Parts: sequence; structure tokens; C-alpha cells
Amino acid sequence: MAILNTKIVSGELVGVTSATQLPDIACNRVTLKAEAANPTFVYVGGSGVTKKDGATDATTGLQLDAGEEITLSISNLNLLYRICDATGDVLTYIAETSAA
Repeated sequence: MAILNTKIVSGELVGVTSATQLPDIACNRVTLKAEAANPTFVYVGGSGVTKKDGATDATTGLQLDAGEEITLSISNLNLLYRICDATGDVLTYIAETSAA
């Protein structure tokens, strides 16, 4: 069954070791996936997302191991931030948007 008025947008984000906002892309739903070849973890969360450090806090992002993915219903990718253990870690996305 075709979904009317839908456009698919996808991309690749190279690893960063400081919290970085995702691109400004209005959407209805997004799937984020840590590339299978990633040597370490990618963390996804809100503004100021941090890596896992063994301490209780409210900023640690959702940890994605190589090949793991998550799908979220969200209005814009820029509501999410990412941080990686290594600059070689890659996060890809595919988002469902309303066609213009």
C-alpha cells in the first residue's frame, strides 16, 4: 500500500566526539542506525547528550552498538543530538517527510 504525500530523505553523519545536533529536516518518523563497521558506540539523545560514564545522570544518550538501530516518531531531526566514542563511528538515517 502506497503512502501518499510522503518523501524519503536519508543521509550519513560522520562521527564526532562532542555533542552535535542532527540536520534540520522536518519529518514524521526517522530510523537511526549505527553503521555495522563502527568500532565503538554512538549515543543519541537531546541537547547536551553525553556518553555513558557509569554515573547516574539525565544526559546520557541511548547507546547504539554497531549495526543497532532505533525508529522514532519525531517532528524534526534537529531535536536530536549525537556523540560518538570515536571519530570513525558513523550514524545513518532515513526519514519519512511530508512531500512538498
